[in-house]
Amino acid sequence: MSEQQIIQPQSNVIGILAIVFAIIGIFLLGIVFVPLAFILSIVATYQATKKKASLIIAVLAWVLTIVGLATSPVLLAAIGIGSSL
Repeated sequence: MSEQQIIQPQSNVIGILAIVFAIIGIFLLGIVFVPLAFILSIVATYQATKKKASLIIAVLAWVLTIVGLATSPVLLAAIGIGSSL
């Protein structure tokens, strides 16, 4: 019998969820969705380094998470950057 290698398909679900949560965080409830996008971006980056997901999706999730953080006045005030500028 010949053994065949089983190749698992890439799963970008976590990265796509991070992107969706970051976009929702930019336009709606940043205090809820940006931290979720941050956590999911970490997981997506970890999966991308293990070659289980796309690195492009993980980078896009990080960019949108940072934009979501920068556009959320509640989160900026929570980390102390809000009114001092």
